[in-house]
Amino acid sequence: MIVFAASPGSLYTEGWSLVLDPLTLALIVLGVLTGMVVGAIPGLTANMSVGVLVPLTFTMEPTDAIAVLAGVWLGSLYGGTIPAVLVNMPGTPADLMTTIDGYPMSRRGEGGRAIGIGVLSSFLGGTISVLVLGLAGPLLAEMARNFGSAEYFSVAVLGLSVIAYVSGTSFLKGLASALIGLLVGTVGRDLLSGQARFTFGEPSLMGGLEFIAVIIGIFGMAEVLEQVFSRQHRTAQRPQTVRGMGSAVRDVIPLRWVIGRSSVIGTLVGALPGAGATIASVISYGTQKRLSKHPEEMGKGAPEGISASDTANNAASGGAMMTMLSLGIPGDALTAILLGALVVQGVQPGPRLFESDSALVSSIFISLLLANICLLVIGMLAARHFARVLAVPRTILLPAIAAISVVGSYAINNSTVDVTVMLVFAAVGFAFARADIPKAPLVLALILGPILESNLRRMLQLHDGDAAAVTGSMVTSPIALPVLLASLALFVLPLVRSLRARRAGDPQGAPR
Repeated sequence: MIVFAASPGSLYTEGWSLVLDPLTLALIVLGVLTGMVVGAIPGLTANMSVGVLVPLTFTMEPTDAIAVLAGVWLGSLYGGTIPAVLVNMPGTPADLMTTIDGYPMSRRGEGGRAIGIGVLSSFLGGTISVLVLGLAGPLLAEMARNFGSAEYFSVAVLGLSVIAYVSGTSFLKGLASALIGLLVGTVGRDLLSGQARFTFGEPSLMGGLEFIAVIIGIFGMAEVLEQVFSRQHRTAQRPQTVRGMGSAVRDVIPLRWVIGRSSVIGTLVGALPGAGATIASVISYGTQKRLSKHPEEMGKGAPEGISASDTANNAASGGAMMTMLSLGIPGDALTAILLGALVVQGVQPGPRLFESDSALVSSIFISLLLANICLLVIGMLAARHFARVLAVPRTILLPAIAAISVVGSYAINNSTVDVTVMLVFAAVGFAFARADIPKAPLVLALILGPILESNLRRMLQLHDGDAAAVTGSMVTSPIALPVLLASLALFVLPLVRSLRARRAGDPQGAPR
C-alpha cells in the first residue's frame, strides 16, 4: 500500500498561496471558457485543445500550467453537453449518453432545463471526485494498479451490458446494432499481431475508424437527413423554456442520490488506466436505468439520465488525475498529456511527489475545485442563452449543422477519409432511424469492442490458449468475478422483465 506523508487536510490548505494569484485565477477562468467552446464544437476534443496548449505552458510555473490545462479539460467535458442536448450531436465522446435524454427534452421545449441539469450535475460530480481525490487517492490508485487483463475484460463486459438498457422497446434490434458496432471496431490494425483488417488497402484506416467522425455522422448528420426526409425542417421550432439557476437547483435536488451514486462510479472508473469518462458515463447511465423507479421514462427525456451521464463523466476527471498523481500512470489519453506537461516542468508524478512537493499537489487539487466552481457559474449564466440556439429557423440551423459536421470531421486529422467515414455513418444513422434501430448500442460496442478483444486475447496468450485457465483466472479474481456477475444480471433482468410483461399480456414488454 502506498503511504503519503501529506495528510488529506493539508492537501486542501498548503496550495492556496500558490493558487490565489490573479494570474492563476485568470488562467482558470480562461481555460474553462476555452474548454466550453471547444467541447461545444463537434470534432474538436479536449485532447486536441489541451495538446495544442501544452507548448504554451512551458514558460509558466507548474501551478499556472496545470490550472489552465485543467480548466480546458473540465470546460470541454461540460461544453460537449450543449450540442448533445440541442442538436443530438455529442460534442465529446463522453457526452454520448447525454443525447439519449437531453435531445428529447429539447424537442419538447426543455433545452434550457436540460442544460441547467447538466451543468449542475457536472459541477457536483467533478467536485465530489476532487474531494475523494484527496481523501482516498492512495487506496483507489493502489486498486487501479492491480488491474489486469481479467479485470479490464470484465469492465468492458459490464459496459456492454448497458446495451440492454439503451435498446428502446426492442432488445433484439439493440443487440443487432451492438454486433454491427463490434464488427466496425475490428477495422484497422490488429491490436496484437499488427495485421491489417478490413482496411481495403487504405493506409488511413490502419488506426481504425475515427471515433469522433462516427459519432458526428451517426448522430449529427443523420439527424439532418432525418429531419429533411420527414420535412420537419418546414415546421416551426418548439419554443424553449428559459429558466434561472433556482429552477435548475430545484430540478437537481430530487436527483441527489443519482448524483452521489454516479460520482462514485465516475471516480472509480476514471481511476482505471485507459478507461476514461466515456466508459464512466456508459456504466453510470446503465446503472441508473437499472435502479430507476421509472426506467420506462429514460430515453424519452428523463432528467435522471442527463444527471447520471454528466455527473459520471466529470467525476472521472478526478479519478484519472488521482491515478496520474499517485502512481505516475495516466488514467486516460488526456491525463497522459498532463503527465507530459508536468514532466517538462521538471515535476515527476508518483508517490514521492506527495512527500517532496505537497504544496504543488495541494495547488492542483485546489485548481480543480476552483475550475469546477467557475464551470458552474459560467455554465448557469450561459445555459438560458444556449437554449435560444433552437430559436434559429431550421432552414438555417440544419445547413449550419451539416457544415459543422463536415468541417469538424475534417479537422480531426485534416483528412478527407474522416469526412467519408462521417458521411457513411450518416447514411447508417439515417437507415437506423427509418428502421427504428437504436444507435447508441453501435457506438457503445465500437468503444468497448477493442478493449474486450485485446484483453481476452491477451489472457488467452498468457494461458497458452487454455479457455479453462482463462475462465479460472476470472473466477478467482476478487474484482473480475463480481463485475461479471453484475454484467450477467444487467443482461438477464430486462429479458426477465419483458417475459413477465408478456405473460401479463403487455405486448410492449416482450423482446422483439
